[in-house]
Amino acid sequence: MPEVSSNPGAVRARVSRLLVLLVAALIPILLCVALARYEAERIARREATLASTFIVGQVVSIVETAQSAAQTFAPRAAEACEALSPDLTLKAATVPYVRTLNILYGGRIDCSSAIAQQAIPIDGLLNGYVPASDDEWLRIVDDTPVVRNRPSLLVGVAGEAGHAVVAVVDVQYLLDLLHGAAPLTEFRQAELRVGEGTVLREAMALVNVRGAPLLVDVQKRMAGATIDLKIYGQPERINEAWGGLLLRYLPWAAALSALLVWLVRRLQQSGQSRREQLLRGIRANEFHVEYQPIYGVATQRCEGVEALLRWVRPGTGATRPDEFIQAAEEEHVIVPLTQHLLKLIARDVATWDVARGFHVGVNFAPEHLSGEQLVKDVLGLRAALAPRGVTITLEITERTLVCNTEQARNSLATLRQEDVNVAIDDFGTGYCSLSYLEKFPFDILKIDRGFVLTIDPEGKRAAVLDSIIDIAHSLGAQLVAEGVETQVQRDYLCARGVTYIQGFFYAKPMPSEAFMRWYRAHGAHMSPDPRMTAGT
Repeated sequence: MPEVSSNPGAVRARVSRLLVLLVAALIPILLCVALARYEAERIARREATLASTFIVGQVVSIVETAQSAAQTFAPRAAEACEALSPDLTLKAATVPYVRTLNILYGGRIDCSSAIAQQAIPIDGLLNGYVPASDDEWLRIVDDTPVVRNRPSLLVGVAGEAGHAVVAVVDVQYLLDLLHGAAPLTEFRQAELRVGEGTVLREAMALVNVRGAPLLVDVQKRMAGATIDLKIYGQPERINEAWGGLLLRYLPWAAALSALLVWLVRRLQQSGQSRREQLLRGIRANEFHVEYQPIYGVATQRCEGVEALLRWVRPGTGATRPDEFIQAAEEEHVIVPLTQHLLKLIARDVATWDVARGFHVGVNFAPEHLSGEQLVKDVLGLRAALAPRGVTITLEITERTLVCNTEQARNSLATLRQEDVNVAIDDFGTGYCSLSYLEKFPFDILKIDRGFVLTIDPEGKRAAVLDSIIDIAHSLGAQLVAEGVETQVQRDYLCARGVTYIQGFFYAKPMPSEAFMRWYRAHGAHMSPDPRMTAGT
């Protein structure tokens, strides 16, 4: 038996288990890191949203206040400055935020609360911008004729006879608003644009916002213009909040990671325990073989057996074959287990006294069929059985797929040349019945007991069973009917040319010594086993 550690499947299984443990350890940590980052950014966005709501609301209030003051003079905009000037001055002095109120007409400031009747060209005020006379408009300018080098917000409304009324608001109110609600200590930058013209920034500092996340971008329409506010976050502050959240939650994530690794490890150990139990069972010789007789219809005697591996564990008892065979396949122990089966068969047959040409059927798993050691293993068994005149029937189960069909096909062809028969077991029950007939060379088809059970006691035709029998005859293959339990089934199958009969109607599986006693008593004739017909 080769070392299990040299099995590529076992190596892949170990690597897979390590990867699963690594993933189990990383998932809680990565989720914690990602969720903490998301929460830090969400907190920053929430703070920026609150600040933007306050700032935009205050800007709207300032604009509406200035707009209301200007609209007071819209119906009187065409009056003489002598009449308007005192009222403009009084209004500007009593309305919050408004620095001056001005009447624009014919490309000049026609009247002002600050400069009375001095006519000043509006180029210095509007910097070339000429609003429509019937529009409401907003604009931030860098300076005004009265106050140089100091930005101002102009709130304009249309007045009578082509005149316009403009309220000048000192942008210091807006800058103070930005500083109070979105300070540079908490955000990278806040940019406010009211209508056209200059963009306001805290302290008018131009901060590089490259790499800084844009937390909010709010736009609101009013007075025929757009109030646009952008607030950029500070990556350092977001990272600081992120780090604080990690310090708070990472220990819990680490604990969850450890718990998850422990649970996965327990599951893996459970899987490994099956593997170790199988290997330990092989080393401790806990497996034995039982043999179920196969009768030849033509010769009316027992012509062979099917070797069935059984496992009786000390303190536990017998383990169902389908359970430990499936576990062996999943844990990649099926090849060593089958090699152990071959050794047990060789040991048993060495004590037999059977007719020459007697055959032993052995089932091989897909992993074994796809491997290069198949030919060596089967020929080794054939050499061990040859002194007793016993041949081998290699059985391929049709319920599972063979991965490397080319390797399997070549190996089977080689073995057939060495007088090893090939049987397709459980034919018709899987998903590749017809494809198996094309892919692999074979000599025998074994009909699954499920089709045998469709034989009606009243003698009605079993259509699917008959079709399988017809396929085998057309291909020149021999037929083995499994699971035969009644005389009706036996007669139905014999009448349709089935080559071999296998089932409890004749004999159950037996250990080697019990089989030899049975063979000497019943093997030379076709009578049913009285223990079977008696219901034992």
